[in-house]
Amino acid sequence: MPPEPSLFQRVHGCLLGQAIGDAFGAAGHLGPLPQPPTQELVAPAPDHPIHGGLAAGQYTDDTIFALAILDSILETGQVQASAVARSFQATIQRLHLEESPLIGPSTRAAIQAWHEGADPEEAGRFGWTNGAVMRVAPVGLRHPGELARTVQAAYESARPTHNTNVAIASACAVACAVSRAAAGGASLDDLIDAACFGAEEGLSLGHAFIAPSVSRRIRFAVSLARAPKPVSERQRDIYDLVGTGLPAYEMAAAALAHVVLADGDPVEAIRLATNTGGDTDTTAAIAGAIAGALRGSQPFPRAWVEQVDRANRVDLALYARRYTALIEGDA
Repeated sequence: MPPEPSLFQRVHGCLLGQAIGDAFGAAGHLGPLPQPPTQELVAPAPDHPIHGGLAAGQYTDDTIFALAILDSILETGQVQASAVARSFQATIQRLHLEESPLIGPSTRAAIQAWHEGADPEEAGRFGWTNGAVMRVAPVGLRHPGELARTVQAAYESARPTHNTNVAIASACAVACAVSRAAAGGASLDDLIDAACFGAEEGLSLGHAFIAPSVSRRIRFAVSLARAPKPVSERQRDIYDLVGTGLPAYEMAAAALAHVVLADGDPVEAIRLATNTGGDTDTTAAIAGAIAGALRGSQPFPRAWVEQVDRANRVDLALYARRYTALIEGDA
């Protein structure tokens, strides 16, 4: 048995899983099943409608906004909706993303509402898509094992653009799975239980929106991932019966199902999530982040780590060291 990863390794693993999963899945984004399997980091096709022009290893808005949230946490020490919104605006301006196809529909609508002077509580009131879920994993690291505090933090991160109960419940599910993983000593069942706790708690927050139960959908998706069938058939069941598209309630369940399908291995979770099809950069980013928090940074191929850092001009290890120091400062 390998030793338990340190907190730094879990934080670094989560950030690597997020960024590598995002970049890995970018090439297969929007592809339906069946599709040619992807086994390595490759560039999206030049004519891809959203990701055309990205280099191999370059991540998308999933990780751009996840790191924007992390920047706000490192600045303020906590997750605060106002600081998150400011960081989003600064990131959009710095990277000239105002008209970019990378920005999803709910985030784009909220940004427009901000520009028109909307009340911050109202800007995200119709945000039901997966934007808050795709970027929430670093939030789950802030309070390892403290699920009630993690729910509140996930809520704060979602409010600026996705202030609906379904988007918040989905984000809380992912954040709580990461939080439980970051605390150490977790089984896959522990992660699923934590995710369902987060989903149930998050359902009472934000503006009510028509959607199925996030926690029940997670349990259903995990049952499909554990069915006594070949892996390819289980992938098809997740794609057909759970969905891997824009709705937040699909994405939280599908990503957690792929963590289970991969038995917690982050590299395998990223590959499987990408090859299941759909909104693959998001499924792979979330599954990679959760599994990375569980298993740490060691499973990731060194070449992938270096390629993602280089392609995005980022140092994820430095981010992880700074964040770990903040987290440990609470002890």
